Amino acid sequence: MAKQVHFTNVSSEAFEQLRDKLKQLGLTLQGNEGNINEKGVKARYNYDAAQQRLDIDELSVGFPASMMVNEDSLVQRMASMVEEYGGRRA
Repeated sequence: MAKQVHFTNVSSEAFEQLRDKLKQLGLTLQGNEGNINEKGVKARYNYDAAQQRLDIDELSVGFPASMMVNEDSLVQRMASMVEEYGGRRA
């Protein structure tokens, strides 16, 4: 089942750090909104810099990523990354 996660108080710096760290995992976020469809991970994302809000919808993890993470563990990793820079789950 696909997951949703919403973050608030996400500064532009926090979003850039998240983008960089996800890229190290092989997931690329192009711009402030779009879709991820890489390595078995699918999601829609939207970052609103003015509202400092990041919404990730329809997150699902399939093969081959499912060999290392599931939806819950990926959400937890993203939450840790965002919280490191002052953001929090909504």
